[in-house]
Amino acid sequence: EGEELSYSKWLNESERRLHVAKAMTRDLLASLRENKLQEAMNPDAGLDQVVREQKQKKERVYTQCRQHQNVIDASYSCIQDLKRAAKRTVDSITQLTHEKYKGTANFQVCELRQELRAKRPPSELFKDILDEALEQERQLLLSQRDSLLALEAEGKAIIDEIEEKQILLTRNSGERRVNMHHDISSLNQKVSMQIKQPEEAATPKSKLREESKQTLEDTYKLLARYNEHRRKTQESVEEFRARRENAKARTEANLTKRVQQLSERKLELDTQLRDLITSITKAERELESSFRKLSPNDAAKKEKLESDKDLLERLRRLKDQVAEDTRHKSAALEIDNTCKRVNAAKAGEAKLKKEMPPVRSRSCVNFREQRRQGPAWELPSVAGRMLPGGVQVSESGRRSGFSIVPCARGGCGSRGSLPEAIAGIL
Repeated sequence: EGEELSYSKWLNESERRLHVAKAMTRDLLASLRENKLQEAMNPDAGLDQVVREQKQKKERVYTQCRQHQNVIDASYSCIQDLKRAAKRTVDSITQLTHEKYKGTANFQVCELRQELRAKRPPSELFKDILDEALEQERQLLLSQRDSLLALEAEGKAIIDEIEEKQILLTRNSGERRVNMHHDISSLNQKVSMQIKQPEEAATPKSKLREESKQTLEDTYKLLARYNEHRRKTQESVEEFRARRENAKARTEANLTKRVQQLSERKLELDTQLRDLITSITKAERELESSFRKLSPNDAAKKEKLESDKDLLERLRRLKDQVAEDTRHKSAALEIDNTCKRVNAAKAGEAKLKKEMPPVRSRSCVNFREQRRQGPAWELPSVAGRMLPGGVQVSESGRRSGFSIVPCARGGCGSRGSLPEAIAGIL
């Protein structure tokens, strides 16, 4: 009975071990199948560590390259936008310059008209509708010129900033291309088991990202400023042109009205002056006839004739005043007609003559004055010396250039050779 127990115990132990081995084998095979499924689902799991790290580095490098390329594309787009903005800003500055020149031409015309009207006779120097229109036009043109100059200066500042931003974006794109080339070339190097980026290598990249971000933000703000400047330029040019033309038309209308008023008033004064002259002439003849017919004893009639004579004298003074007023009206009318004939070319020519100093012409009088002062060249002092051929130079001839006189010993010295005489002097 003891032996049977030992056999059964031995058999059970063997069976138990077999069952445990089968279970462990089943679990191991199931775990291996699960590992294969996971490796099939994750291809990198079946690679070596070095190959895996190299693949991870490659993905990291290409991710950085895509980021660099996105920034480069954005920078290139900004550069193209900046180029277009620079061209359009130059066009805006050209439009502003043209408008400024047009306003300057109108301002010169207005200024010349004011200068001409300031020369009117004293009786005509009052502020009429034309003076008010000219002053309003002048103030309008001055304010427009200040606004155009401010817009022009702003446009030039935008162009300078555009050039700076183009340089920054180009340099940033170049640095990123260099970094891309360096990162791609680093893929050919062997990779260690543990890759650690040095801190000094990570700092420039972060700095580059910050600079790129700030540069792009500044570029977008600059493009917004350009759009605002372009819009203000277009609106200002149209508005200034319309207001300038309205002011010019108002001035021309007032000038025409003022000329018409002066013409009508001058015509009335001419008619009145002719009537006065006719009346005075008739009164003088009749008074002279009445004085000849006057009896010495008729005191009443004599007193009446003296009163008529005083009235005639006052009428003469009134005629002189009317004549003077007529002359003043004629002068004012001529000045206003001259203002109507003023245009931009005449105004510019008048301003140029005023600014440039007068040029004295070299007339014959000037040449005579220069001749009296003496020639620009002088011969050696040879007064009283004997020249070859019996020729002598006098003192008065030396002052006026030189004069050849015959010498007493040489007979007819004036027949001597002039080139030989000069050669002998020199």
